[in-house]
Amino acid sequence: MFNDSINSAAHPNDSFRFAQLSDLHLSSPAGFSPLLLVNKRILGYLSWLRNRRHIHKRWVLDLAIQKLQSLQVDHCVITGDLTHIGLQNEFTQAANWLHQLGGAYDITVIPGNHDLYVNGRWDRSFALWEDYMRGDKELDSQAAITNNAELNLENIFPSLRIRGNVAFISVSSVFAAPWFRATGRINQAQLDKLQQLLSDPELNDYCKVLLIHHPVTVHSISNRKRLLNHIQLTDLLYEHPVQLVLHGHGHKTHTENIDCKNGASIPVIGTASASSTEKKPGRKAEFLLFEVARQGTSWNIDMYTYHLDTAQRLFAKSGNSILTTQT
Repeated sequence: MFNDSINSAAHPNDSFRFAQLSDLHLSSPAGFSPLLLVNKRILGYLSWLRNRRHIHKRWVLDLAIQKLQSLQVDHCVITGDLTHIGLQNEFTQAANWLHQLGGAYDITVIPGNHDLYVNGRWDRSFALWEDYMRGDKELDSQAAITNNAELNLENIFPSLRIRGNVAFISVSSVFAAPWFRATGRINQAQLDKLQQLLSDPELNDYCKVLLIHHPVTVHSISNRKRLLNHIQLTDLLYEHPVQLVLHGHGHKTHTENIDCKNGASIPVIGTASASSTEKKPGRKAEFLLFEVARQGTSWNIDMYTYHLDTAQRLFAKSGNSILTTQT
């Protein structure tokens, strides 16, 4: 199990080691009622039938987890899209996989657009992953839980989880987007809470890592898939910076920086799918490993990239970068 390796982790200089996986698409939508496709899901099902089921393979993800279990990670973050079209049986499959992987304390999950392909009932969807998404404590009094999945996601995010010297701050960028769109947005209530959270001086002693499914800029994604209010988010981060932003959604490796008012530059990292069999550069299956340590008034973040070696059927380290950000 994944948390067996978490509990044995020990790293130099009081560093904290965590991994990012994204866009797993680990479930199968087979065996559903055709009535469930009388909506936008028909598009996703056809995409799965013609394409995605041949690209995303469970054995690839299993190899990624096998490698992770040898790396003494302290925490794992999954930046969305555990399912294909967000059917109830897919949520159950993903929940069973999460429980096998480890406990909710050791794994942080945020939703992806495929998980909320259409809005649905909370008790038949995200409720099964709720313990992996909720923060350590509520930021303020939340609205009562309803059976509206999209509304509940907006109620429980942003969430804050402090692990070691890292503050994981998660937002939900998903909503029931129109047909032929995979766009995202962060509603105003979330943005207000995020500003409040990032202004909290109690977090100054932690390396703040923002988790979001959609990219925070439009440089790596098409208009059909972009974050609609990306300017609002980048403006907020300009005034209230974090040390690192991690996202998925694009199914490809992408690195950029956004500038902040205090002169800092925030690394923004997007990762490819951890279950992909694609061979195109930038789209090969990968996961990222980060090691965080304080150095004076800065945070040193070592990033290691692990790619699938199809010949040897294993994940191997293929590169590393040093990301230094101001506190």
